[in-house]
Amino acid sequence: MGELATTDFDLESTVESGQIFRWEKEGSGYRISHAAEHFHIEQKGNTLTYKGTTQEFLTRFFGLDVDYAAIKKSLGRDRTLATAIKAYPGIRILRQDPWECTVGFLCSSFSNIKKIQMNMRKLAECFSDGKKFPLPTQLNHHGKIKACSTGYRSKYIYETSRNVSPLYFQHLQAQPYEKAKEALMRLPGIGEKVADCICLFALGHTEAFPVDVWIKRVMEELYFNGKTMKEKEIRAFAARQWGPYAGYAQQYLFHWRRLR
Repeated sequence: MGELATTDFDLESTVESGQIFRWEKEGSGYRISHAAEHFHIEQKGNTLTYKGTTQEFLTRFFGLDVDYAAIKKSLGRDRTLATAIKAYPGIRILRQDPWECTVGFLCSSFSNIKKIQMNMRKLAECFSDGKKFPLPTQLNHHGKIKACSTGYRSKYIYETSRNVSPLYFQHLQAQPYEKAKEALMRLPGIGEKVADCICLFALGHTEAFPVDVWIKRVMEELYFNGKTMKEKEIRAFAARQWGPYAGYAQQYLFHWRRLR
């Protein structure tokens, strides 16, 4: 067992905030599988106790090397957003494996977190050892993908797996946000919301502002006096309001509104 001291971090809020899907509660902590990692982790106060992975991985994965105090200070000038930050001050943006993140959010279309979790678990069991997430080259059978309860999304997962590679995602990580997003939207089944999720949760583009039903609702309630707005108008507002921190604002608002 290893230990890691943290500040400004809440394991529960971060894991259960809809960013990742291959996790389950285990004892007083969580059993998490992501890409090739499979580990147990729990939190007591400001200390993380973990088994099955390294401090280096956890620091990067959970963004423990990011100055969240400065981010919250900047975002907290927005009094409306400050309420969500105060409710969940320890939530963090994860740094995910781009491929697993892509498949997870391909599964998210017209779905919910529990069903996405089931899809991702079945894919890992069917195409890998149940712990490691299958590589694009392993997700090579459309019928078996569909048998993992993915429905119409199966064709998008299958077709995307034939169009990407680790080098593809490395290239996207080096691109500016807008270019990375445009490239992702050329893949089968990826629209603006899914592209923004991948940009934010896997490619490090913290200016991305994914707009789903929860975010659309909370933004209309809090910033547009209940007026129905187009998604592109909400994204434009977020860019003006929060700039490079828009993605952090989105996650505070998403988690707060979903659990309110």
